[in-house]
Amino acid sequence: KSEKKKSVISIISQKKKDKNLIILNDFEEEIKKTKEFASILKKFCSSNFLLIADQNSRKNIFRSSSNIPNIKVTDFNHFSAYDLIKFKKLILTVSSVKELEKRLS
Repeated sequence: KSEKKKSVISIISQKKKDKNLIILNDFEEEIKKTKEFASILKKFCSSNFLLIADQNSRKNIFRSSSNIPNIKVTDFNHFSAYDLIKFKKLILTVSSVKELEKRLS
């Protein structure tokens, strides 16, 4: 495995150990209102998230998440180890977990 893969795996493992890793179901329907998406995030008691979503979920939440400060919504192709460190909580969708497992193994 490359050093980059090892570092990403290590950081995700630490997030899990620190209880800062959250896995959500895929977003099947579009969430149009920022307020609606913010209420979903509020359940996790933090305002500092990196959300790695599958392509379809990202499309469904992109607009509603764009006005929320301290959150980055991306997919499994566009995040870095720096992003994992910068944000306190890591949220993954079920489909993005499967894709990450394929890419990191």
